Amino acid sequence: MKKYLCVLALLICAIAGAFALSEGFVLSGISTIEDEAFMNDTSLETVFIPAETRFIGAYAFKNCAALNTVTCLSMDAFIGEGAFDGVDAVFYCYTGSTMEEYALAHGLNISYLSAFEIECDTVNNGCVKLPVTWSVVNAKSARGAVNEFTYRIYKEGTTTPVYTEGPTTAARVSYTPTKEGTYYAEITMHGGDEDVTLTSERLAVAAKLYIGIYEQNGSTASQDPLEWTVIGVEDGKALLITARIIKNESYFNPDWIKYKYTYWAYSYIGTASDINYRGSGPESTATRIEGISPTHIPMRDGSWGVEADLYHLHARYWCNNTFYNSTFSEEEKARILLSHNTNEPNPTYGTLCGPDTDDYVFFLSYNELMKYMPTQSSRIASQTTVAKRESSGNDESYWWLRTQGSKRTNAVFVYGNSGYLSVYGSDVGHDILGYRPCMWIRIGG
Repeated sequence: MKKYLCVLALLICAIAGAFALSEGFVLSGISTIEDEAFMNDTSLETVFIPAETRFIGAYAFKNCAALNTVTCLSMDAFIGEGAFDGVDAVFYCYTGSTMEEYALAHGLNISYLSAFEIECDTVNNGCVKLPVTWSVVNAKSARGAVNEFTYRIYKEGTTTPVYTEGPTTAARVSYTPTKEGTYYAEITMHGGDEDVTLTSERLAVAAKLYIGIYEQNGSTASQDPLEWTVIGVEDGKALLITARIIKNESYFNPDWIKYKYTYWAYSYIGTASDINYRGSGPESTATRIEGISPTHIPMRDGSWGVEADLYHLHARYWCNNTFYNSTFSEEEKARILLSHNTNEPNPTYGTLCGPDTDDYVFFLSYNELMKYMPTQSSRIASQTTVAKRESSGNDESYWWLRTQGSKRTNAVFVYGNSGYLSVYGSDVGHDILGYRPCMWIRIGG
């Protein structure tokens, strides 16, 4: 996160009213003011003590009779004996500072400074439909005052705010851009002796969100940034789905066996009435296989293996291993959240969909589709050039969901050309359906 420090030197004139820094003494970069450093200097009218000052020596400003304004930005400077004896000035300082403590103990005139910093939760990937939050941090205000803030969000090139909020005691504001452009926040803090207004740095907001590099146009001569669509935002995170179908492949497909049973958590070679067959057909005595169990399943080469040996043929493996590791940089991976996914039964057929899973990348479930993409128009998707080459049979731009269909050998899918949903589903071994991976990302940073 970036912090935008309040430039208090520019505020002193407004706060003090009667003096200008150019006429006073600015102790820029000074951490120590020695004993008796300015004692008896009757020409000194104003003093500006910076935040980095940690020591003000004994009698440092004693008998500076003309001194009328002392501005101290330091919160914790040690102040020696008699440092300001004989001085009749207004002391500008922060609540809770050692200068405030000293001034109160010696009956000096105090006027309180107000200051704050701005943090923005978005340092990259600002995008239409992704909220941006600006926060007030390190706020310092007048003694006993309640801070209030007025927020104005601007799109560069306009003179009227696109969003306004306040005065409010809330120390943050969120705004979701609806148009691409450059945005910034102007924040005014009320509560000190004077209002203080700061402006954040500019934030670029793109029309589209790109995360990761994935081959899409079929040419290895250039890298293809992967475009995502924002379909949900909640609790500081956003749910993304690829804008297009990026791959055509089966959900689970050991192609040497007919009946392929599946959950999103894992898949296995199952049996129909305790019988399965090698190949997709025809079923015959010669291809019949019996005695299949989780630890005794037929492999491609005719040997016997276990279920775990087939996980690499599953869409979930591709999402969380192949795709996740080859598509994203380490910085991008740091933004991708491990999501706990509930796998509810098929709503029409009651087909069980297996245990819950934890995934970085996944397919939407039926319930998630209804929540985040409830209309047919929101589900329409085209295929990338590479995806089309992988399967010429996906003429309806079908794409998988992770929910099982009418039976354990099917999975629900969407007709990408129309957005229509097939709850009955398609055989998980079919490779004429596409992948639209999803993931939750942390919005900020």
